[in-house]
Amino acid sequence: MTRKIVRMWLLVALGIILVCLLCGMIWSGQEWSPARIERITGIRVPEYEITNTIKGERGFNGDYEDQIDLEFKSVPSDELFMEIDKMIAAGNSEWRRDGKRYSFSVRWGNGHPAPPGEREEDDGMFSITITRGKRTGEIRCGAW
Repeated sequence: MTRKIVRMWLLVALGIILVCLLCGMIWSGQEWSPARIERITGIRVPEYEITNTIKGERGFNGDYEDQIDLEFKSVPSDELFMEIDKMIAAGNSEWRRDGKRYSFSVRWGNGHPAPPGEREEDDGMFSITITRGKRTGEIRCGAW
């Protein structure tokens, strides 16, 4: 009888551990596909490869910020930056420009509206930075 109880508790503990690991993978393993980035930012990003990912520290309440370094297959076109310049001039986007550096940043949840396709309940944040004339970029994403 005692062995059965011990086995049962071991199986329960393993089940809890597996659920926690799966939840961690779901919440921290956000995928930032080109289609998702385009939906949020309003621009079509050039093809890229992820060159490095730095997982930020996870807070006790689930807050975190990850950094994803990108390398574009080719230098983003001048047309892309002209499109962003138009969005900035119109004042209807979260794009900003500082010299040759362009950045987009948005937070949602906690009373802030979610961008298209995202859920306000997720309390997310996303930013992307690209620089005119460079093949590299950076995404910062997480929960707050």
